[in-house]
Amino acid sequence: MTVLRWLPLMALAAACGGDVETPDGENEEEVITTVVLTFAPQGGGAAVEASWVDVEGDGNPVIDDIVLADGTAYDLSVAFLNELEDPAEDITEEIADEDDEHQIFVTGSGVQGPATGTNANAVVEHAYADMDGEGLPIGLANTVTALAAGTGDFVITLRHMPPEDGNAVKVAGAAEDVAASGFGAIGGDNDVEATFPIEVQ
Repeated sequence: MTVLRWLPLMALAAACGGDVETPDGENEEEVITTVVLTFAPQGGGAAVEASWVDVEGDGNPVIDDIVLADGTAYDLSVAFLNELEDPAEDITEEIADEDDEHQIFVTGSGVQGPATGTNANAVVEHAYADMDGEGLPIGLANTVTALAAGTGDFVITLRHMPPEDGNAVKVAGAAEDVAASGFGAIGGDNDVEATFPIEVQ
């Protein structure tokens, strides 16, 4: 399963093998088992929903195909759940509360957008539709436009970028840095990465 690292202190404890108590008022580690994408056509009509689910934590998730209509623009919302809890715990709200430390990146062979740059093989184009208090993208709300019939991969990556030594790690241009040099070019760690097959028809 994928562990959402809310606290650098907790991450350090796990890495060092020590036991550290969580301070009062701080978030404990969270688990993400499920990523849900909802594509709502901007002109109206039925939404397209696709899920990536790894409740077993065995690295063999159950993944829905994304099938979109050519020439259609969609409002894409991204949600993260912990379905080990009953009822399922919605992690999305906590990400929104800590939006200055999180950014979602949309990449993959079928995508053109800020985190991929120009892609001649893209079947969709991605753009951010939300921002944090500093005017930086979050990625819980997006616009996805179907460009051409075809297939590819559509990858959602949630990156946790808490401040280090009092300095912001989430900064402007992070998506463009990923497009140019990959995730090693930016700070923080991936909380979850979910790859979906996508088809435009």
